[in-house]
Order: sequence, then structure tokens, then C-alpha cells
Amino acid sequence: MIRFLFLICLFSLNSFSDNNEEALKETLIKFWEARNERNYEAIFFYESKIGAITGSSSENHFYMDPPPDFKSVLDYYSKVESNVTPSNIKIIKLSDTVYLTLYYLSGSYKYSNGKVNNNYQARVSNIWLFEDEGFKLYYKNFSNLRNDLKPMDIIAYPMD
Repeated sequence: MIRFLFLICLFSLNSFSDNNEEALKETLIKFWEARNERNYEAIFFYESKIGAITGSSSENHFYMDPPPDFKSVLDYYSKVESNVTPSNIKIIKLSDTVYLTLYYLSGSYKYSNGKVNNNYQARVSNIWLFEDEGFKLYYKNFSNLRNDLKPMDIIAYPMD
């Protein structure tokens, strides 16, 4: 019952969401806070209900995720732990309901296989859909940064 009330409150907070870049930036930050806190209800809320595509450049794979249910979110996200912070966030509106986010994550990350990276740095791209009166994560791609690289703002391609 408490979980149901929490989801109702979470939905009501997001039901008045604006469909704009600033609202998406707030959502992206709230999503990673939920991941860091292992708040499975909130993570489920931010997942697109049509499924998702996940890419990992470090593993050189793309995965097609089926539409989530709460159990699938709990099964996966209970195996990973993070304490990461997004930075250098760039948001590009692709259509009325589709947005691309580009940013970096820095912090610590425990993978589903148990490996821990206390100096985790990744370049991240996401596609977010504005559906059900809020932003939902549809596409996720993570590319680990070399240790000698640091997050930076997106710049024009150097043409030297």
C-alpha cells in the first residue's frame, strides 16, 4: 500500500511537468539520485514503458530491453550500485516529445558482475521521451573515459 501511495505521489508531482529542456535536466538529475539511492519505485517511474535500448561501448553491445515491470527493474537495479554525479549536461530537442541528452558521469560504480570502479567516468548519451505527462528514459549508451581524460563541455569539432 505504501508503495502504491508513493507511486501516486511521484506521478502527481510529475503530472504537472513541463515539456522543456529545463524540466528534462531536473528529471535527469532526479533519475541519477534515484539510482544512487537505489529507489526502485522512482527508477521504474522514469523508465519508458515501451521498452528501451541500452548500449555499452566498453562491452561493444546493444541490448533491447522489453517493456519494464517493477520486478524486472528490481532484478536489474538491485545488482548494481552507483554514487555518480552527472555533469556538463547538454540537451537537444529532436521533436515535440523526443530529446537527446549528452553528459558525463563521475563517481563510483559497482557493476552487476560485482566489479567495483571507484574512479568511474563515462560519456553518456540518452534519448528521453515525453510520455504520460513526464520524461521517460528510452535509450542509454555509456562509454567509459580513459583515466587521463576529464569531463568537458561539448565543443565544435576541431578542424586543425
